[in-house]
This record gives sequence, structure tokens and C-alpha cells, in this order.
Amino acid sequence: MNGRRFIVLFLCSVVIFTVALFYFQNYAYYDSKDVKQYIMFENKRYEISNYQGIDSESSGLKLRECFIVHKLDDIDLPKYKKPTPLTAPFWFNCFNAESITKDLADGKASAFLFKKEEFDGIDSVIAIYPDGTSYRWRQLNTKYTKE
Repeated sequence: MNGRRFIVLFLCSVVIFTVALFYFQNYAYYDSKDVKQYIMFENKRYEISNYQGIDSESSGLKLRECFIVHKLDDIDLPKYKKPTPLTAPFWFNCFNAESITKDLADGKASAFLFKKEEFDGIDSVIAIYPDGTSYRWRQLNTKYTKE
């Protein structure tokens, strides 16, 4: 009987650890960002709507934002050479890294450098569609990656 108790205790510990790990990986470190009414590009203010955003203090790479930019006519940002959106947690539905990557490759969206070196070795990148739908994320720049 002692062997069965050990196995049951071990399996309960594994289940508790798995649930805790899942929670910390997907929920614990993310914070919702406040709803924004505008965003700043190169000292110009642009009105936005339908804003959703998450970020984390634990990593500079966890920023994900979705919004619609109004008046795209005068956006003058440098193109970003290798945009690679990182996946968002499964519960943050508006940000789909796979479809954004595919649309960038197909030319349906354009990627721009939003802010160079926002953190050490991390650039802020924004993908903008012709209808104004936009996605923003942070990714490692060439300082720490091989080209």
C-alpha cells in the first residue's frame, strides 16, 4: 500500500505543478494596457480606435497591441526589414502572429520600425494594413541576432 500512496502523491504533485506552470506561462505575467485614443509616430499624433493591448514587466518582448489607425496618408516611418511577430497567448484573440506573418510576406500589410532600441536589443515594430488595421509588437533586432 505504501507504494500506491507514493504514486498517487507523486501524480497529484505533477498535476498541481502542471496547472501552476500553465497559469504562469499564459496568464500571470501579462497585464492589460489602458485603452488609448491616440498613438505617436515620429512626434505626430494619430487617432486610433478599437485598441486592445497586453504587456509585461517580466520581458520586453511580451508587448502585443491591436488597433485601427485613422488617416494613414501621412505616416512616414522607415520600413522594417525582417518583421517577425511573436505569438501571443491563446486568450488574446486579436493578435494572430501566423496570419500577420503571412500577410507581411504576401504584401497585404507593411511593417515599419516604430521605435528603434526601445529596450536594449529590442525594436518596436508595427504592421499596418491598407484599411488602417494595425498590430504592434517588440522583437529582437540585429544587435543580438545573426542576419
